Amino acid sequence: MTDPAELLARLMDDVHYLEAHLGQRADADALARLTAGATAGLRELVEQGSLANPGPVERAALEAVVHSDGSRPVLFVEDDFVDLTAPAAKDYAAVLSQAQMHVRAACEATGRVVDPDAALGYQGTAWAVDEGIVVTNYHVLQAISHNSSRVKGRFTGTLKGGVAVDFGGEVGNPSTSRLFPIRSVVAVGRPGDPSLASTSLRGVNFSGLDLAVLELSEVSGQPFPTPVEVARGDDPTTRGALATRGRLIYVVGFPGSARTTTPDVFASLFAGVKGVKRLTPGILTFGRGDAAGDVRRWVIGHDASTLGGSSGSIVVDLEAGGRLALGIHFAGDPGRVNWAHSLEGATADLAAAGVPGW
Repeated sequence: MTDPAELLARLMDDVHYLEAHLGQRADADALARLTAGATAGLRELVEQGSLANPGPVERAALEAVVHSDGSRPVLFVEDDFVDLTAPAAKDYAAVLSQAQMHVRAACEATGRVVDPDAALGYQGTAWAVDEGIVVTNYHVLQAISHNSSRVKGRFTGTLKGGVAVDFGGEVGNPSTSRLFPIRSVVAVGRPGDPSLASTSLRGVNFSGLDLAVLELSEVSGQPFPTPVEVARGDDPTTRGALATRGRLIYVVGFPGSARTTTPDVFASLFAGVKGVKRLTPGILTFGRGDAAGDVRRWVIGHDASTLGGSSGSIVVDLEAGGRLALGIHFAGDPGRVNWAHSLEGATADLAAAGVPGW
């Protein structure tokens, strides 16, 4: 384990960078709680090793340390890319720089699902797969609709008024010039077998497809974002085998909704960073079929940092130039693993539903 003093120093480097970059001082009380929690949590890890059982405050502080130590950073998206000079970005700066063109495309194509009734004004993340077509999670669709249900791949229910997808949403940039109203629901994923529902994660069932496909309305003078290329299970070159354990990936989304069970340390330190677009690199920890209960082989696991609001985020292959979308994030077990649907595994279902782009 890296020396705790060094880890705390890296955390403070990240805080000082954000103070300068955002033009505001970190909340003094929140920073004091964070450093105290991190110190206590690191001490417990050093002294007790695998037997350590830090409390919620210490866990949140340790998460901030992980964000800042370079292993699982949380990077703010600005002008459709990230600042590679940020202290937390150092371990990924070279590979992100090399893949900059495709990373920018993925960032441009990712938006937050606007809900005027929500506490923070949004419910999750969506991203473009075809001209005017986006995908998100079915549970995000449920949150922006009334009387929602699904029967044989068809959605029954009504969308709330004012729901839209905002492809801006960057820190320090409140512009809504990339906002498109949601016109209709194109298709939804199949529900899971009730007997296979998770006993540890409420509402999660790996045998179901937590996915919804939405059509956006045109807006005069605003082009739709360019769709992201998706890894397909019927690709004769890759044969559906790209999403394998250990593969380097990145996630783009809007972590930090009001419903999150994991504290957003950045939002507690700096006002105005809730619900903004962020990029988080990591690796795949489970390939298709590796996870218990993944009977359809359409679930993958990753360790990129996520929070509530990350639902629907795009998971992109970073090893092949940052170009291909491998999955759509739908659930997480805080501090352990995050789950996404493999698009290679779901190709047949999406094609059968007549989803544009498949």
